[in-house]
Amino acid sequence: MNYNNEKNQVNTVYSADSNNALLVENRYRAKNNFKAIGNEDLCGKAVDQNVSIRDAFEQSGALNPPVEITPFIENSFGNKVELKNHKAIVDSKTGKCMSVMKNSYEVQDNEPIYNIFEQNKNILQLEYITLFNDNGCIFVSGGIKDADLEVTKGDPIRRRLCLINSYTGQYAFKLVLIDFRLFCFNQLGRINRSQNKLSFRHSKGINDYTKVLPDFLKHQREDLKNSIEELQAMVKINYKTRADSMSVLKTLAQQMLADKLVGKVKDKETKEYRAKDFDKDLSKEWSDIKNNFYKETNNFEIAPNLYQMFNALNYQQTHCEQSVKDDIKGARVRLESLVGGKCGNRVDLVRKECLKLTTVGA
Repeated sequence: MNYNNEKNQVNTVYSADSNNALLVENRYRAKNNFKAIGNEDLCGKAVDQNVSIRDAFEQSGALNPPVEITPFIENSFGNKVELKNHKAIVDSKTGKCMSVMKNSYEVQDNEPIYNIFEQNKNILQLEYITLFNDNGCIFVSGGIKDADLEVTKGDPIRRRLCLINSYTGQYAFKLVLIDFRLFCFNQLGRINRSQNKLSFRHSKGINDYTKVLPDFLKHQREDLKNSIEELQAMVKINYKTRADSMSVLKTLAQQMLADKLVGKVKDKETKEYRAKDFDKDLSKEWSDIKNNFYKETNNFEIAPNLYQMFNALNYQQTHCEQSVKDDIKGARVRLESLVGGKCGNRVDLVRKECLKLTTVGA
């Protein structure tokens, strides 16, 4: 990406979809001839604009909460009922009740997120702004500048700071670090080392946390090297035969998707309930993983290694999970799940399982 900060300009494409989910999209892929797109890209159509960070937040409607706070809520008869020790968060345009929270809950606007990018623009490059769930939730991400590192030649990895906020109590104000493979926009795992965590509940003290960010972000440039070394350790684990590699891949797939095999399912043929089975009930997921692996190895013309397996697995979670007819809806669901839900948990889990097979995880 061209990190051009003259006059605080963001070298971006500014995007909006029909549901008013607005994004800021970087042009790194076009510059480097990378063809893959991320879940954020699927949420909107491009409208070319070069905008400042402030303009990006204002034009996306991301700064001011589109909500009102009231001690009343309408019951099923259309009568207003006063809430005790709670308050309703209502969409200011439609009057729809978005959630009911305790009186101690404070609606936090997105000004602190804007401040993070504005005050740290020498370190952070704003890349995406996404609003969803009736604009009650926001997802913003930015890359750590001048920190991209390659696992192998032509395979760069970027560390992103991802921020989540909601007006409805769905999320605490959260900062998450995630490494992305720019070639295919795979999520390579959330960075869960203790020194890389910052999370806090909605309170008047949120802005105080932004004071520690400059040093925190500078640390990420160095810490990314640790992640690259882990991925390079996977590259060194090679498999001599196709059968060997497919056996290991299937074991890893079963470990990654273990939560999907919990409980019972009604058998289509016998109509009886039975334990869930990987081959029968997760055939779509396994097919996606195998196809991804064939692409990684160029249909085994390239000797298979553990890093290719890891990417085949996390590609399934990053791009194929939650597949629905509505691509935008599927991308939204994956985006939320990758940052704070099951998809992110699965990618983190399979990364750990892969590392156990290397000298790093030994």
